[in-house]
Amino acid sequence: MNFTRRTLLGLCLAAGLAAAAACTDAVPGGSGAGPAAAPGPLLFGIGIHIEPMGTTAQGFSTGGPSGTGAAIDYNRPDAFARAAADIEAVAAIVEHHGGTLTVQTQSPFTTTAIATGSTVLADLEERGHEVGLHFHEDAHLGKDSSSVPVETWCAVMAEEIGYIRQAGVERVEYWSGGNLFPGVFEAAACAGLSVNSDWKNPRTQTTPAEIAGTVPWRPAGGTDGSDFSAFLAHDPDGPVVFLPEGSYDRTDYASGRRTSSDEEYFAYLAERLRASVESAVPGTVNVFHFTIHPGEFRGAPGTSEPFALIDRFLAEVVDPLVAEGKVQWATYSEMAAAYEVWEEAHPGQDARTTAPAATATAATAAAPTAAAPAGQPTRPAPGGQAPGQQLPGTVRPNLAYPTEGGTQPFDLYLPERQNGALIVYVHGGGWTSGTRRPGQLTDLFAELLRRGYTIAAIDYRLAPQYPFPAQSVDVANAVAYLKAHAAEYGIDPARVGLIGGSAGGHLVALHGTTGGQGFVTIGGDAGVAAVVDLYGPADLSDEFPGASAAILQTVFGASSRSDPVVRAASPITHVSAGDPPFLLVHGEEDPLVPIQQSEEFAAALQAAGVEATLVRVANAGHGFVPEGGQPSPSGAELTRIMADFFDAHLR
Repeated sequence: MNFTRRTLLGLCLAAGLAAAAACTDAVPGGSGAGPAAAPGPLLFGIGIHIEPMGTTAQGFSTGGPSGTGAAIDYNRPDAFARAAADIEAVAAIVEHHGGTLTVQTQSPFTTTAIATGSTVLADLEERGHEVGLHFHEDAHLGKDSSSVPVETWCAVMAEEIGYIRQAGVERVEYWSGGNLFPGVFEAAACAGLSVNSDWKNPRTQTTPAEIAGTVPWRPAGGTDGSDFSAFLAHDPDGPVVFLPEGSYDRTDYASGRRTSSDEEYFAYLAERLRASVESAVPGTVNVFHFTIHPGEFRGAPGTSEPFALIDRFLAEVVDPLVAEGKVQWATYSEMAAAYEVWEEAHPGQDARTTAPAATATAATAAAPTAAAPAGQPTRPAPGGQAPGQQLPGTVRPNLAYPTEGGTQPFDLYLPERQNGALIVYVHGGGWTSGTRRPGQLTDLFAELLRRGYTIAAIDYRLAPQYPFPAQSVDVANAVAYLKAHAAEYGIDPARVGLIGGSAGGHLVALHGTTGGQGFVTIGGDAGVAAVVDLYGPADLSDEFPGASAAILQTVFGASSRSDPVVRAASPITHVSAGDPPFLLVHGEEDPLVPIQQSEEFAAALQAAGVEATLVRVANAGHGFVPEGGQPSPSGAELTRIMADFFDAHLR
């Protein structure tokens, strides 16, 4: 099991027009308070196309971009393993920067994954990445694919989706490919797909300038590559959301990487990303994304690492834009989900032509609801899947607890037999994004439910719109509310524990060392009996990447590390003898929040007489991403350690 951060961003749950309209202001790219509102953060993502190298499940072979299929054949386990390793390398880099990928795959990669028992695709999904379909029409339908009826396209697309699911992936909503078939959207919808992007002419490797932009729409139909009238027309009832790639000013941007050096390509990407931020349309959802292929990079000059340029691009270009609140990570289906919420608030309208003034009026016309508080969204489970659908017991989704200025949502997971104890889960996401869905903690949730624990997974207000201490106020109010309603939820208010990872680890640690005092605004007891802190920052006065100057300014409003708010926000400064027992779990190779943060925190707790245990995870980076070997203890062992810790203090 891996525990990397899931950044679902600020997507609203479209639970009816009124709720959607009320939370549109908080949707990434949503409207502000008035006609002059600036656009919200640009939703940013990276895709990976896995080509049909070798003979596909339908017996056709195009060999991918090389045209031969001889050099690389994913039917061969060695070629498959090399591609899987390349994908994992890129995923690790993206995870290090707090992001997620949209990996688009097809046979024979999927069929070889099934035959070899590889869990690479399922593991990627478990870590918060999206897995979709990449559909090369000739590879799956033969050379005359444009003359094949929609029903055949649908059947073969569904077959390919079936292989992805057999490889362990639970949801497939997005696809790319099938670009020269006018009926492709009808066929894709028939196969159960609803999100598309990356249109280019496979014969010329170019994309018409009219398709470039940042605002999604629903195409009225496909194209044969010459007539784009239906493709560019918006159909409010169309079955597919199309995501343009951004404000590109060339027609060969989709293939530009193969006609220029890697350095030139990423310099162009940086220019176009910044241009897309500047040209984003106020009052709607704006997106930017680009796609790579495994194994295609040659490496940065002076390095032996082929993907070093991706790391540098993210560090030098994307990370600062994220810190400034101008860009937010999203998978492609998450981008579409944000757009769908906008649609709920603006029925029948084309987001590309909607005036910001009209958007603001519609967004502020509806009253907030408990499930969708004003100014903060509730977040849907991936793909609209009900939270807890794969977990034992039952779930009561989209409940609400009161806090400053309104309410925040939470999901309550109920075991078949309650033992009376409650565990409150606080998600990570750099204090600026994230979701209450279990994601990488699904295995732990399942184990806790089997042991009889009730789990409350909460959302909280996010920076920069709501700077600290809003996040800690919400955690404290959630705990106080749940304890005050203990009888209603079947729990013992004296047996409440907290768990959180990364920024969530910081928040549960701060709550544990303060008892919630100074943060509770609704009144009541917010004390807890046990805390599990997964790789959370403990001393923000130290300088490390997870507490950069930009983060301190954006999240905490601190002008320097000596600012009083930095000390107030650091759990280590509040340690006292009355603190509850702590379990700290941290990767030894964590580059974002160094393990020294947990080492010093554990030592301070122990010096005060607090029971504190630090579990060091060898060969693990932030989120327990493998670094230099297999993490130890393993994911299964960590699940047992954490569940046993709660047993020792809450049973």
